[in-house]
Amino acid sequence: MTTEDRPELGPEAGQSGLPGHGRGEARRGVWGSLAAFGKAIWYGKEGAPEESVLSTGDEPPPVEYGRLDRWFTRFTKWMSYVAALALGVVTLVCFVDVITWKLFGWTVPSATDLVTYLNLVLVFMAAAYVQTDRGSVAIELLQNKFQKLMRLVTRIFASVLGVGVCLFAAYRGWFRLVDMYNSNAMADGAWHFRLWPFQAVLVFGFVCLGLAFLFAIGRNLSNYRRSRANFAPSPGNTPPDISRQAAGGEG
Repeated sequence: MTTEDRPELGPEAGQSGLPGHGRGEARRGVWGSLAAFGKAIWYGKEGAPEESVLSTGDEPPPVEYGRLDRWFTRFTKWMSYVAALALGVVTLVCFVDVITWKLFGWTVPSATDLVTYLNLVLVFMAAAYVQTDRGSVAIELLQNKFQKLMRLVTRIFASVLGVGVCLFAAYRGWFRLVDMYNSNAMADGAWHFRLWPFQAVLVFGFVCLGLAFLFAIGRNLSNYRRSRANFAPSPGNTPPDISRQAAGGEG
C-alpha cells in the first residue's frame, strides 16, 4: 500500500491512541447518559404531551370534568402540600432525636407525641388528593373482564362504600372532637400541647376523602358516557357506530 492509498488520520483519530483517552471517552459517555436520563425524568419525553400517572389515561384533563372538579382537585393538592410539610417535620424530629441520643444522651422532648400526632396530618391531609388523582393502589383483576355497564356498577358501588365509610368516620370523630375540646385534652409528654386540632384534621380529612369518592362517581359516569379511560373500547375493536358509518360509506 502506497502513501497515497493510506487514509488520512484526523486529529480525533490521532488522539485515540493517547494513554487514558479511552477511559475519558467512556467516563464522558457514562455522565452523558446519566444527564440524559435525569433530563428525561425531570422534563419528560420530548415532544410528548404531559400524561397522567396512569398510562391508560384513567385521569383525563380536569377541564373535561367541570369547574367544580378542577377546584376540588386544586384544593386537595394544596392539602397534600401541608402533608408534605408534616412529613418534613416528622423526619427532622426523628433525625435530631437519634443524633442527640447517640452523641449527647438526651432526646427531643415529646418526640414520640409529635411524631404520633403529626402522622395524622401526614395521612389525612394527603388521602383526598391521592384518591382524586387516582394514585391509590387498585386491584382490577376481574373488572377488565366485565362489560362496560358492569364495570361502571362495580366502580360506583366501591365509591359509594367509600363515601359511607368516610362520612360515618367523620360523624363519629366529630363527637370525639367536641369531647376533646371541652375537656381541653393535652399530650402526655413534656410538651403539653392541645390535641383537639389534630382530631379536627382527622375529621376534616375524612370529609374531604368522602367528597373525593363522590367526585370519583361523577368521573366514572362521565367516562362511561363518553367511552373513554377504562370504558374506552379496546384498540383492536371498532365501536359499532364507527363500523356502521364505514359500512355506509363503502356502500
